[in-house]
Amino acid sequence: MRIYRLIRFSSIIAFCALLFSACDQDPIVDTPTGGSDDFRGKLVSTELIGSFSIEQIDSIIFTINGAPPELTFLAKEYPVDIYKVIYETIDAKGQPTIASGALSIPRDIEVPNAWVSYQHGTVIRKDNVPSRGSQEMLIGAVYASASGVVVSQPDYLGLGDSPGRHPYVHGASQATAAIDMMRAGQAICAEKEITLNDKLMLFGYSQGGHATMALHKQLQENYADEFVVTASYPMAGPYDLSGYQAATFTDGLPYANKYYLPYLLLSYNEVYDLYDSPSDFLKSPYDQTLPPLFDGLNSGGTINQQIPNIPSDIIRDDLIENFKYNYNHPFRQALRDNDLWNWYPEAPVRLCHCTGDTQVFYENALVAYNSFLDKGKTDIELITPNDGDHEDCVLPCFLNGIGWFSEFY
Repeated sequence: MRIYRLIRFSSIIAFCALLFSACDQDPIVDTPTGGSDDFRGKLVSTELIGSFSIEQIDSIIFTINGAPPELTFLAKEYPVDIYKVIYETIDAKGQPTIASGALSIPRDIEVPNAWVSYQHGTVIRKDNVPSRGSQEMLIGAVYASASGVVVSQPDYLGLGDSPGRHPYVHGASQATAAIDMMRAGQAICAEKEITLNDKLMLFGYSQGGHATMALHKQLQENYADEFVVTASYPMAGPYDLSGYQAATFTDGLPYANKYYLPYLLLSYNEVYDLYDSPSDFLKSPYDQTLPPLFDGLNSGGTINQQIPNIPSDIIRDDLIENFKYNYNHPFRQALRDNDLWNWYPEAPVRLCHCTGDTQVFYENALVAYNSFLDKGKTDIELITPNDGDHEDCVLPCFLNGIGWFSEFY
């Protein structure tokens, strides 16, 4: 298979403003709809939160820090309506709950070119999500307008209108939230006499890359009679959490977004019931000061100020030593449960990742790519746009993905 290297775009930072503001208890077993899961995807409420004319879509692009010329091809075709959707789903332990998301629908189109699920990147504040008008919501509006597709954007559990703490980078619940959002979106389209065709595209960046891979896997393994993936485009995601990405636990090095580590630790402890208290895995005073900050009200910048430059310094020394040498350490088992490279995707997959990424290491993409190749997959590609960092991949990956998806319409 070919590994492509694209021309580096000079205007990446401008588009970043659009994309980012970013084992005692078994994990849930995701099952196809039916039986006690019949409530999943049921609409709780639908609210029109935005209507954009073609001219307004143009304005969105051209007012983002001076639009890079590479984006101008997106601004055309259809006006768009965006709906906030609240729907029924299950939480990370399989119990009934609600979640929210945004649904972008091109106006004046009876049969959209495709049905798309976009998974957003890491957010820490509950209101910084598509259904609350986040900048990533605009991706749905722009894409729907430019390509004539319906775009589903789940907020995930614990964000938006969903109660509780967000189970950060938890593959199964990211997938169920997206699947049930798609079901709710189908119901809305049916009410509006919009006929969805059989083209289903999946994409997302960073945490959204991980969520996209998890969604693809779950759809293929458990929902093939309901959804068939046409093409999947995971971007810059941590697919090898228990391997290369776990270096943030043990390497003793500085890390840019320091809050990612406690976000993950606290989330997994809640999902998997690993320890009785944060004091069992966090040093003092971080065991007391950090957990309250993850209430969905604080920004990542605020939390970063409370964490040392080497984020692993917040973790108890005995846990780090045990983690290093114990293959079955509870946290490593939880991470392994969320690895997403050891399976065989049947639909075409294109990965995108920059080689100099210091937040989600490029090796995550290499591990997944090589694993798929080893299993005999031929319709797999790895796009390496440049040697830049995490933010440097956003624009080229996004543009490449939109162009690639258009080949399937």
